[in-house]
Amino acid sequence: MDIQRGDLSQSAAIADLIFASEPTLLSFLFGGELRCKTYLQQACNKAHGQFSANYHWVASDKNNAIEGVCASWSSVMPVAFQQGTIASLREFVAPEQIIHLLTYKETLDLCFAPPKPYQVCLGHVSTAPSSRRKGIASALISHVIHDAKENQKRELILDVDTVNYDAIQCYLNAGFVELKQTNFEPTQQTFSRMLVRI
Repeated sequence: MDIQRGDLSQSAAIADLIFASEPTLLSFLFGGELRCKTYLQQACNKAHGQFSANYHWVASDKNNAIEGVCASWSSVMPVAFQQGTIASLREFVAPEQIIHLLTYKETLDLCFAPPKPYQVCLGHVSTAPSSRRKGIASALISHVIHDAKENQKRELILDVDTVNYDAIQCYLNAGFVELKQTNFEPTQQTFSRMLVRI
């Protein structure tokens, strides 16, 4: 298995895996499953932004087939990342959807607190169905931990739906502990904030 930064040629597969990482919340935020998938495909194919293929770690097999993905964010992201995120929203999301996102921004910020300067936030962790139970997610987590240490970070945080038992077990096996649970009422989901010191 090889883990490296994604590139735009892999954007279709990466977008599918991003959606699979949290379909309920993403569908709610971006106007339903079909609209969300369309938005992710387009945003993933952009050079910069939260959903860009370039900002994801990709695990590939010896034939370069994508087995899993994840993303990691710091408290301060490059200006190009921020501008790319805003640009993709403006370009691909209808005005009423942007209003919808803004309506829930405060609730989202309370539920998914951003990382502190000494932390890295892990997200969009997803494994292809044919590659599950092969240690792909664990390898991606280990890679992000190594990268975070190289960047002088002390903790890794993440948020996971409490009904995603397999993911929670994977995180527990990687040394994460639960800090708190937060309800996101619009989707009737409860998310666990987890942390591991590195």
